[in-house]
Amino acid sequence: MSNVARPFGITLLAVLHVLEAVIFLLVGAALIAFGAFMRRGFFGAPRFLHGIASLIGVIVMIIGLLYLGLAWGLWTAKGWAWIVSLVLAVLGVIVSLVSLVRGRIGTLVVLLLDAIILYYLLTPHVRTFFGESKPTQPSAPTQAPQPVAQPTSGARFCSNCGAPVQPGENFCANCGKPVL
Repeated sequence: MSNVARPFGITLLAVLHVLEAVIFLLVGAALIAFGAFMRRGFFGAPRFLHGIASLIGVIVMIIGLLYLGLAWGLWTAKGWAWIVSLVLAVLGVIVSLVSLVRGRIGTLVVLLLDAIILYYLLTPHVRTFFGESKPTQPSAPTQAPQPVAQPTSGARFCSNCGAPVQPGENFCANCGKPVL
């Protein structure tokens, strides 16, 4: 799990995916049950349709389980969940744009939501949460390096305070210690 605190939007997306998963699982179970009733001759439908209804129910339940896995991945900051969420948001934008071109104005809300999710997933703090970028650290003020006096050949310095000592002197003029 990431060391960065989970953004609220990611928590919201994870919870929404859990709700989607529950809906898909319930609808899938209902389709399987409907297929079982059809097999027994209820609803006046041809009996061969029971297999199709049950198969669709199983597929819908598998999609629900995948949404549950995606919710877990978002909750635990898995990088693959970030990528899958990006792909789903991009696909949602594309499908909504195609639907808008075909005259379905109702998809404008879905387009807006997918665009917001796409933008949100690409923000720096969300990318950092999923380990897709490094956390931004405020830069510390840099201090200019202090010039260091370069010793000239034959120059001597006090071993106690570092002050330059003139040739021939036996004591430091700065601190008074004997010069070696």
